[in-house]
Amino acid sequence: MPGLSLQNIKSGYDDKLIVKNLSLDVEAKETLVLMGSSGSGKSTLLLTILGILKPSHGKIILNDKEITNLPIESRNIGYLPQDYGLFPHMSVIDNVSYGLRMRGIQKKEYESSAEEILELVELKGYGKRKPKELSGGERQRVGLARALAIKPDLFLLDEPLSNIDQATKMDVAKQMKELFRKLEIPIILVTHNHEDALFLAERLAIMIDGKIEQVGSVDEVLKNPKTKFIKRLLMPFAEG
Repeated sequence: MPGLSLQNIKSGYDDKLIVKNLSLDVEAKETLVLMGSSGSGKSTLLLTILGILKPSHGKIILNDKEITNLPIESRNIGYLPQDYGLFPHMSVIDNVSYGLRMRGIQKKEYESSAEEILELVELKGYGKRKPKELSGGERQRVGLARALAIKPDLFLLDEPLSNIDQATKMDVAKQMKELFRKLEIPIILVTHNHEDALFLAERLAIMIDGKIEQVGSVDEVLKNPKTKFIKRLLMPFAEG
């Protein structure tokens, strides 16, 4: 089945196991929000899918192809880190086209592709600016554009709203949700914020201590949280 399938993944750092025999499927055009408290293993799982960390056990299958042992550059995965990963000395257009240039794409083609993706994230005309000249929301959209410029088969985002000020956060979240609808690829977004998770998710996966404790639609998980901990995670001000 096209999409992403994680099968019995174990992963961590040196001798420390953080992701513990985890299995999870993400459908081809689905936004799955991976939620959990700090230290639950969310970011470690993203880095394992991306290829920065190699699992000690299990398989990663993307669009019916096993990618478990492929190098990062062969996986065609877009990734937005928490700090957006922008190069401060580069212009917006150079940041966005970076991945294309690394793939040997010719200048005329990569500049055209970069301009096209900037228009998609509503930053047309921003190409010559530097990251320091942008707001937090604009920097986030440049990060989105750079991750998407390679036309990825899968998009991973690590706490993409954590550095956005509260005054503009909802506007940024709405823009991001609309962008996700247009991509038509599997998306995994990591957050520990219940409001972000409930707004952006098509499905929720709750991660606790390196394992998926519950997965389902937002309504399913809200109405029937498996444990009191999950209930508090999703509704921190609820009683019980």
